[in-house]
Amino acid sequence: MPAAVKVPRVTIHSVTLANGLQALMVEDHQAPVANVQVWYHVGSKNEAPGKTGFAHLFEHLMFEGTKNLGPEEFSDSIVRSGGLDNAFTTEDATVFWETIPSSLLSVVLWLEADRMRNLVITPEVFSTEKEVVKEERRQRFDNQPYGNVVETLYEHAYTVHPYRHMPIGSMDDLDRATLESIRDFYDLYYVPNNAAVVIVGDFDWREGERLVRKYFAPLEPGNRPIERRFQPEPPQTAKRVVQLNKNLALPAFVEGYHMPADGTPDAYPLRLAAALLSDGESSRIYRRLVYEKQIALQAQCTGNFTEESNLFFVLAIMNPGHMPAEGEAEVESELDRLKTGQIPSEELSKAKNQILRDFILSRQTSQSRAEELGYAAVILKNPELVNTELARFLGITPEDIARVVKKYFVPENMTLVEVFPHQKT
Repeated sequence: MPAAVKVPRVTIHSVTLANGLQALMVEDHQAPVANVQVWYHVGSKNEAPGKTGFAHLFEHLMFEGTKNLGPEEFSDSIVRSGGLDNAFTTEDATVFWETIPSSLLSVVLWLEADRMRNLVITPEVFSTEKEVVKEERRQRFDNQPYGNVVETLYEHAYTVHPYRHMPIGSMDDLDRATLESIRDFYDLYYVPNNAAVVIVGDFDWREGERLVRKYFAPLEPGNRPIERRFQPEPPQTAKRVVQLNKNLALPAFVEGYHMPADGTPDAYPLRLAAALLSDGESSRIYRRLVYEKQIALQAQCTGNFTEESNLFFVLAIMNPGHMPAEGEAEVESELDRLKTGQIPSEELSKAKNQILRDFILSRQTSQSRAEELGYAAVILKNPELVNTELARFLGITPEDIARVVKKYFVPENMTLVEVFPHQKT
């Protein structure tokens, strides 16, 4: 770590209630605000076949009223007090958050405890929110030029594991969803023993613990076990190629390589590899395809690091007159270069500084700090990683990077989706 930079240690106060709810608290007195997050350990990978999109649907339903509040009153209570609230859904978790004046901490914890077990899902709300989610799918995926390309990649890269479908879900499954199946999903997953409450901000942790106990301890835990074992994806043994013809102006491609779960030893050099290849316009793949060869309009790569093994993918949109095969060859050349382990020290230092930058930025607001802590606690199973994980990145060597690139970036581990414009007649 550069001598001029010191990342302060985060002091975490944690408590686990008798009903299984975990609470993690960090005091931060820089401003009179606090961020509250509730991490439910349920995402798209928990959805059964034919019931995709349920977790994301609850991202919407949880704002639509309880036994004590009418529709929209949750957010109205936050906004009228000068706060912000929102939510997001991933493959592994559904997260609800509020940033509020710290004097409102008691109110927000009551609100979150209320919707944890008192949600009211009426037929009217259910029908309306299904249509909202379907429209979101149209806007983000179906009506975007390359919106379904990554979705197609996952459908072919996975054969049995639930990462095969994306959090947005499918139109058909949303159409088939019943009120009974949705209520059953709520009763199974939105329970204290499947949740973590994270509080970061201007408060006393002892008072925070008192309020958590006051509002969440009376809630009954779920009475059914939650299955955490998922059918493992069989090792891929041959390159898979999918070709699409779409009404687009430019060809494109996306490559996906199976890689290990986040928090595992190989995840750290793979994150460094992603920074070397695609973090910024001076990174290897962007520079080679966009600037030097001028064959691509856009090029990027990233690892989708999640609780279980996911994909490291490279995506490029080609310039007119250039086909996907040209970009694929150039990407392969860059991956081969990384496999040699010959990484100039200044280039590796730059990649590590980018990781360091991200760690520093994650400490700038109560919201980003709470998100970092929630992810470490729920997904990585170790909240103390917020204090120790940076050292793992900064200790990576060129040999570590070469080893994982040789191990995972091989043709038999890759699924390729090529997109071609419709031929004009």
